[in-house]
Amino acid sequence: MLILSTKQWAGHVLQCLIVMSILLPWTANTHAQEDTAVEPGADEKAYISATDLLPGSVAGLLRIPNLPELSSGWERTNIGQLLQDEAMQPYLESQKDRAIGYLENISSKVGLKAKDLQDISSGEVVIGWLPFAKDTRRPFALCILADIRGRQANAEKVADKIHEDLLKAGWESSSLKHRGHDVRVYNNKPKPGQLKVEQIAILIDKDRIIAADRDSVVTDILDAIDGKTTITPISQEDDFQIVMGQSQEAINAPIEASGAMVSGEWFARPFQMGRIIRESLEVDRGNDVDILNLLENQGFDAIKAVGGILAIGGDPYDILHRGYVLAPPVTDKPSKYELAARMLQFPNAPLSSIPAWVDQATASFSRMNVKIEEAFWASETLINEALGDDIFRDIIDGIRDDEDGPQIDIAKDLLPNLDNQVVIITDNTLPIDIGSERMLVAVKIRDAKTIREVIRKAMEVEPDAKQVEAFEGSVIWQVERGGGDADFDEDLFNDLDLGFEEEVVEEAPPLLDNWAIATVDQGPGSESPYLMFSNNADLIVEVAKRISEGKPDGLAEQKSIQRVVDAHKELGCQTPSLDRCVRLKLALRAKYELLKMGKLKESGSVLASFYRRFLETEGAEGAEPPDVSKLPSLEDIQQYFPDGGSFVETTENGWSLTSFLLK
Repeated sequence: MLILSTKQWAGHVLQCLIVMSILLPWTANTHAQEDTAVEPGADEKAYISATDLLPGSVAGLLRIPNLPELSSGWERTNIGQLLQDEAMQPYLESQKDRAIGYLENISSKVGLKAKDLQDISSGEVVIGWLPFAKDTRRPFALCILADIRGRQANAEKVADKIHEDLLKAGWESSSLKHRGHDVRVYNNKPKPGQLKVEQIAILIDKDRIIAADRDSVVTDILDAIDGKTTITPISQEDDFQIVMGQSQEAINAPIEASGAMVSGEWFARPFQMGRIIRESLEVDRGNDVDILNLLENQGFDAIKAVGGILAIGGDPYDILHRGYVLAPPVTDKPSKYELAARMLQFPNAPLSSIPAWVDQATASFSRMNVKIEEAFWASETLINEALGDDIFRDIIDGIRDDEDGPQIDIAKDLLPNLDNQVVIITDNTLPIDIGSERMLVAVKIRDAKTIREVIRKAMEVEPDAKQVEAFEGSVIWQVERGGGDADFDEDLFNDLDLGFEEEVVEEAPPLLDNWAIATVDQGPGSESPYLMFSNNADLIVEVAKRISEGKPDGLAEQKSIQRVVDAHKELGCQTPSLDRCVRLKLALRAKYELLKMGKLKESGSVLASFYRRFLETEGAEGAEPPDVSKLPSLEDIQQYFPDGGSFVETTENGWSLTSFLLK
């Protein structure tokens, strides 16, 4: 099973950025020097876009409308300038070979290397993933189509080099004639015990190169080019048209006003693409629950498709993404969906100001509207199926009735008193260490007195809990694993051999070793009482004091955040179900410094804890992370980390998505 630690994941992100810094500027230069490169718009009528050639069964695709234009536009973005900064060059140079190899490992499945694409593409490049569910040996196919008009000679050279390299590697070569074209087909000789069949098929005509790991994909595309197919192309499928149409409509006005250019498009059918990703990573979960099957069974297959359009290099939007999630209702009930998918209820509400209690040092602010009580009960069938038993209601009843438990009536006292708005804030403290990253979740509550009693009951039966602070309107509890007092000496009994064989049960480690929870009454600094949870008790104390004292000069009054809020409004954020503001240099500060120190995985953040708890196994082996010793100090490059934001709006048939980074 392929497992990536937090540090390794961060390393892969850096590698992608390095590839862009190395290859995209190189592309711009090579195309500028080529007299044969196709000018934008040239011979457009004769060229058929790949979205009109790929079949409607496509599980996912990435489309770059014009690769040379992307290369020049990339240089105008903050990230492009970051990767050209002198301070980054020692690190980039040290990782050059590694970064190129990173993308080549992906593209080698169809023979084309990353540099090959950069060298031969004069316009559109499309990568598509196609499912072949009935083929157990090869359940999906990958294909790449690239516009080579004006650069056909380069494409032929690349194809010849691929031919030479594959023959040296022991592949068998043959030629497949189809509709007047010679398709180069390569098959790898199976090794003893090998089940998977490996194949590469490449076709070059006057307009494009087509490379795939299945020859039938190439021949089907040739049929589509000649108009001799009965297969509906992906561009004509309803879900594709709705998702991309909504995205295009949303992004047209902003890019026209800001001067940004469309640099990429993407589309996916989540469950099909999820299985392809799992297969490509060769993930084997053994006897663990199949998450994709579980979600499908629980009604989440109502999410039919998702996609979006990315624009770069504009002002004020350095990077802008508009997208859409297509999830039409499957029932005529207000919940719209069935089974556990009924938890997908995110009501819109008028955009309001950032609460005054959010401090000016906050790195990110997120606010989401969700029907918490309905979502909780909707999870019943999901939990029961995952555990293989109708145990959900028994657990709820046990929490209420067990004499040794907290005796909390979740249905009567807790859920009805939770409001439908959740706020999440993050910050980080100096000096940077593994405990610097802090997160707080605040839920509006209706009856603070009742919720306070619920928390008291829960904490009094928690052996590692203690009350750390209580002042007017606030009661704060902290849990430190291993901090409770033992009622007897366990070592004494462990040292005695009484002749009994005790069954050893491995208990899963907690997501967080240290956390805090509190009820905070409404005060001068808030419009509502809150239930708050954090990975750091000090953060709750600070927020509670701001609320009780009504302190001014919060995040909402910072000019940089006011720019983000104004951008929200300009982009049409009037009644979102989610809105978010982020100060990128602050949000990345702790992660970047911990990465340089080699301590990112040990961080006390919720994200790092999640990786340790669910994604990392003892002895798991993955790719070695890059050497980060040559990374510059954050102070030298922080000017390239702008503020940004995002918002989501619930629609009749799904959700519209917007994200941006300011210039």
